[in-house]
Amino acid sequence: MIELSTNRLKLIPLNAKNLDLLIHEEKTFEIELPLSSKEIFLDEELRQALKFRRSKVLENEENYIWYTNWIIVSKEENCIVGGIMLKGLPNEQGEVVIGYYTFSQYQGKGYMTETVRMMKDWLLRQSNVKYVVADTEKSNISSHKVLQKAGAMLYSESEELFFWRFV
Repeated sequence: MIELSTNRLKLIPLNAKNLDLLIHEEKTFEIELPLSSKEIFLDEELRQALKFRRSKVLENEENYIWYTNWIIVSKEENCIVGGIMLKGLPNEQGEVVIGYYTFSQYQGKGYMTETVRMMKDWLLRQSNVKYVVADTEKSNISSHKVLQKAGAMLYSESEELFFWRFV
């Protein structure tokens, strides 16, 4: 199994079984990986996003890492601090879309900036990837700061969203 790592963090892509456990049986999920038992707060929006990621993984299990949620694990605490999602194989322009979240008790510690940098660097080393892109709600200032610190450039906007790109 692939795993990305920094001094403080591990990124682990979840297969369909692990996604299912995270969505429905968090304690069993922690035992299977194994992780320290900490409260994981999956709100309904995140739970739905994980269910959608799981459906995409099941459609293309051979390439699951491109469709799944990668958990972000603090090495010091051995617990999940958030996640980053790849939203499919690179498109015709070589773009890969990412989305991410940090659990509230771990925000403000630089975990997401570190994660986005690590994922972006790994993705841009893949032969079929030219760009890593993300979109953020215009009101999500924290997410804008993460992307800016990680080196993304704002390249477009809609009424509600900013669109960012790493090259």
